[in-house]
Amino acid sequence: MMNVATLTRKVQRLFGDSANEIIIKQQDIYDWIDEAQMQVTRKTHCLSKSVSSTADLFPLALPVDWIMTKRLVYGKTILKFVDIDDLDALSYDSTVPKDTPTVYYIFNRQLNLYPNKSTDDTTQVMHDFICAPTPVTSTSTPLDVPLSYHEDITRYCIMRAHERNENYKAQQISSDLFEQSAGERLQEASSPQEDNYVVRDDPGEIENFSPSIY
Repeated sequence: MMNVATLTRKVQRLFGDSANEIIIKQQDIYDWIDEAQMQVTRKTHCLSKSVSSTADLFPLALPVDWIMTKRLVYGKTILKFVDIDDLDALSYDSTVPKDTPTVYYIFNRQLNLYPNKSTDDTTQVMHDFICAPTPVTSTSTPLDVPLSYHEDITRYCIMRAHERNENYKAQQISSDLFEQSAGERLQEASSPQEDNYVVRDDPGEIENFSPSIY
């Protein structure tokens, strides 16, 4: 597991700067790591959280580290996301409450159930969402994104260092490498069965699968 101290050393060595911070300041690297981890997370959805609350607390403010909602489950029912502007088009009548919510929408940075049941509804609602990485504040901080993305973070910092040094040719090369790696990670995240070894409990879990390690 790479921490910020290790990444800083690698960036300084690969860029050619020293620990004296002649061109690159430590705070610069903190900022670039935050940018890179956020980009990787947005593209691959590699960081996620699940938060449970009761239905009577809705509308519920979005978590401060929220990027996007993946799923909202009311009891055992998976709710469908609908844009607030589409509620009328779907013929939902807000004046006629139903027993249980069937959809949810986001408005004013709040999660809203629809229809919203009575205020004494204690049904558990599970919110699965993609979350932002923790901002880096020290060299001892571990990276939030999985280990397979750590070299991508290093490439991004090198790219930003070349940009800071106004070496735009080297910056473009580093940018191309980062985007290529990010594309590969996105493919790995979205198609885990293709050209990747997958560990499974039951070899028959999926009939048509790529070579796996059991």
